[in-house]
Formats: sequence, structure tokens, C-alpha cells
Amino acid sequence: MKKILIVDDEESIQEMLRRVLEHDGHLVITAGKGQTALQWLKETRLDLAIVDLGLPDISGMEVCRAIKEDPRTRCIPVIILTGDSSNGARIAGNLGNSVELFLNKPVSLDDLKKAVAMSFEKADKKKLLLRNSIRSRLEN
Repeated sequence: MKKILIVDDEESIQEMLRRVLEHDGHLVITAGKGQTALQWLKETRLDLAIVDLGLPDISGMEVCRAIKEDPRTRCIPVIILTGDSSNGARIAGNLGNSVELFLNKPVSLDDLKKAVAMSFEKADKKKLLLRNSIRSRLEN
């Protein structure tokens, strides 16, 4: 069971995402503000963060940066939700490699499921490469 943090100030979006992801067997935690999300990240080991860019206290970009700058959380994959698809290139440039995928609102359930599966697959490959690299160094 993977643990997923959903960060979105719209309760209807939180609830829809929660239902879909819990139905797929994941444990879901929600936060309506960026600061609440950062607190969850300090207290809980998470496997994925789904972050809306438009949060009421701090921006979703700041949440993403905080995730990727902290050594304890930098390996957590991040999926960005945005209601403004026209700014995708600018947002991607600002966040660099810190985001796995972007989803435009309203998000389709199929796109959500595919994005989550792809993020977990990519994270698992990174972990395997890291383990193999460490094992190789220890053996030499």
C-alpha cells in the first residue's frame, strides 16, 4: 500500500482524488494548504505528492521546492495539478526536474491513474538503480 499526499484547497477535488486512489488500494492523506502539506511531509513517510499550484498560503511551486530540497523527502515523486494549462512551459522551467508529471484540471480519472502508476514505476526504477550503485560500491 502506497501513501499519497494530496495538496489542494478545493475539497471536492481532494475528495474525488481520495476516492479514486483509495479504491486502487492507496492510503491517502489530504491537505488544503501548503504549510499543512509541509507538516505532513515532516511527520510521515510518503510515496507520492499530488500538489495543486494554486494554494491559499504558499504556492504549490514552493511546496515542490521544499520537497526536493529536503534530503528526507527529495525522492518523493511529485505530480502537479494546475487549472492553467497555458503556463505549463513556464512552470516546468521554474521547477526543473523536481516534478514527474503535470495534470490539467479538471483531471480525468484515467489520466490520474496513469500518472500515479508512471510516478511509482519511475520512483521504483530510481530506487533500484540507487541500490545497485550502492551494492557495486560496497563490493569494490
